[in-house]
Amino acid sequence: MSEHLHNPEDVDNALNRAMIVRCEDIEALAILYACDDLDAAARAALEQHVKQCAACAAVFSREARLYQAIASFDQPADSLDRAGLLLAECRSQLAEAIDDHEAKRNQPGWRPVFSPAAWWSVVRDTLIYHPAMSMAALVIVSFLAGVAGQRTQVASTPVAPRPVMTVSAVPKITDQQLHSAQSASVGWVTPSDSRTPTVQVQLMSPTPTSIEGAPEDADVERALTFVLENSRQFDPGARMDSLNVLRTLAGDPEVRRSLCGAARSDTNPGVRMRALESLQGFEQDPAVRQTILDALQNDANSGVRVSAINLLLNSLETGNEPGSADPQTLAVLRDRLRNDSNNYIRLQSAAALRDLGAGK
Repeated sequence: MSEHLHNPEDVDNALNRAMIVRCEDIEALAILYACDDLDAAARAALEQHVKQCAACAAVFSREARLYQAIASFDQPADSLDRAGLLLAECRSQLAEAIDDHEAKRNQPGWRPVFSPAAWWSVVRDTLIYHPAMSMAALVIVSFLAGVAGQRTQVASTPVAPRPVMTVSAVPKITDQQLHSAQSASVGWVTPSDSRTPTVQVQLMSPTPTSIEGAPEDADVERALTFVLENSRQFDPGARMDSLNVLRTLAGDPEVRRSLCGAARSDTNPGVRMRALESLQGFEQDPAVRQTILDALQNDANSGVRVSAINLLLNSLETGNEPGSADPQTLAVLRDRLRNDSNNYIRLQSAAALRDLGAGK
């Protein structure tokens, strides 16, 4: 065959004409062979070639074993063990934590002393990782606070404490409060007078701000969306916590827009992966479908691409009849079949093309 194989149709046509197999095409042919997507003549030509070429026989055997291993699973693709993806997410978050530590260590000496964000980071890490030291520090602080309170009562000019503002329905949170935040903390809390948990968003700035309410509360949703959309301003942990709350509101088109944006452009692959998973059930939304296709074709992280191919296959199984996929979806699947470095993605792309009646 003088021409290069560009897609499964070219493979079959070339084999039918000449019955000649080239070594550089063996990987694509092996995948189609494993999926039973070649006619008898093409299969015979491929089998004859691998008998004569040891290198191609090794590739052919590898693809066959991969297909058999995946086919032996009892569960569908979207419920496969995700331990590998969790490991990739943990490694990514560890790498970002190391980078943040190095950046803080290289800052001039005066910044950690006077930066509120630096003070908050030290206090938070101490409370989490050194409980004994934290208890001793809290006892000392409580004692000093009591002494200071007694002295304040007799002092001629009392010192006012730094204000902490709690935002309720009125007044609304301002853009200035959002943009001036240097870090954020997101969590569920249960008020003392209620059994219903609410979301609490704390924005750390020279004047700290606390927003508390139900996830659908306008101020809470606005703060969570702002944290998720600003990966340069807030750390991955805060963005992931915001995402975990916002995914409960994925039925809101504005929230889905933020989730799509995080899936496309967040700097952390773990956040991008979780954002994609949060879009499950909304794959027929054109914006969501485009986000999935973009992630499958362009994301550099294989774990994110695996999440994208699983979502795409789920949408094809539930929303399309054979042969009804749009041209862009078919083009992306053919591209992943030829070019993706991940064997699982290549095999799933081949299977999807076959199910759509576009494999030949």
